[in-house]
Amino acid sequence: MCDDAWLATVRVARDAGDVSSLFPPGIERLIDLPFTIQNAILAALGFLSFDELPEEERPPKSIWLDGEKMKAWWAEIKRLRKAKMEGHGDQASMSKNALTSKLLVGFDD
Repeated sequence: MCDDAWLATVRVARDAGDVSSLFPPGIERLIDLPFTIQNAILAALGFLSFDELPEEERPPKSIWLDGEKMKAWWAEIKRLRKAKMEGHGDQASMSKNALTSKLLVGFDD
């Protein structure tokens, strides 16, 4: 599970317009960051971008770090969007509920 405090910290830095405030002392450029810090910042920015999606398309936090479940989630969202564009909205909603229940078995948000 992704830490809420870290997401909040990255959100504040992002909203201030510059994530360099997250860099350790002496580091001035993103390229100079240790990989683990760079990866944590980039992952958090990616997770925060989910807020820009319609609520029904946002993946549940419980699957964010599971590559296979995220891949399945985005494939289903793509399919649902296509179905909606083709005028099959009711069928799309029913399928999403089935997918959601399969993905979320054993997970809490």
